[in-house]
Amino acid sequence: MAAPPLGELETRGNEAYEALRQALISGQFVPGQKLTLRALAGALGMSVTPVREAIHRLTAERALAASANRSVRIPPMTRAKILELRDIRLTVEGLAAARAAENARPEEVRQLRQLALEIVAARQRKDVAADIAKLTEFQFTLYGLSRMPQLVQLIESLWLQTGSCLRLLFPDYIKALKHDWRGQLIRALEKRDAEGARKALESDIGPALTYIADLADEDGTIHPRLEGGKGQRTSLGLKPRSISAKA
Repeated sequence: MAAPPLGELETRGNEAYEALRQALISGQFVPGQKLTLRALAGALGMSVTPVREAIHRLTAERALAASANRSVRIPPMTRAKILELRDIRLTVEGLAAARAAENARPEEVRQLRQLALEIVAARQRKDVAADIAKLTEFQFTLYGLSRMPQLVQLIESLWLQTGSCLRLLFPDYIKALKHDWRGQLIRALEKRDAEGARKALESDIGPALTYIADLADEDGTIHPRLEGGKGQRTSLGLKPRSISAKA
């Protein structure tokens, strides 16, 4: 059988890259999780070749760590690394929120309000997958309103490293969360209050990543309490198409 044209292989490689990238950003994996090339290819409905290329790109971006026997791992997260990423994210995502307050149109703010309601509904159903998907959509819709594509790209690179920690917030941290920072953020956007928007976002990122950091030790060992039981691993809920977190 003839090999697919080079253009087709490149397209499939890009699709695999975007799908895996979005899976990492949206918390479909957890720190230290092992992923085999064959399993990823099967989940994406692709051959091994484009998936291998996608893995090479993500490894170069330090979103994945090479392992033995045609496998990769989600990089471990030490307490120091999480705290460093927390401080960087506070700065760049706070800037994005502030710029969003300056630029957002009323219909865009209404879209954010709708997403916030969908997050509440997912939490009431205890639907962790939908919750994470919607909170990721909310965040990147917000960042897109900054009208700063280079900044959004930088934020995506940071989420590639911290997205694997999202599920560590469930169930304990989310259950205890009483602060309606999204409501405060949306009101700040409506008033074009840049500093208010920045502070609202920082009030979420800071405590959430501090909580995650406190679960980790300096060797990168995390003892999470994940929804469904300790040590649970997420399924490879990937889609064989190009997905982007950009708003």
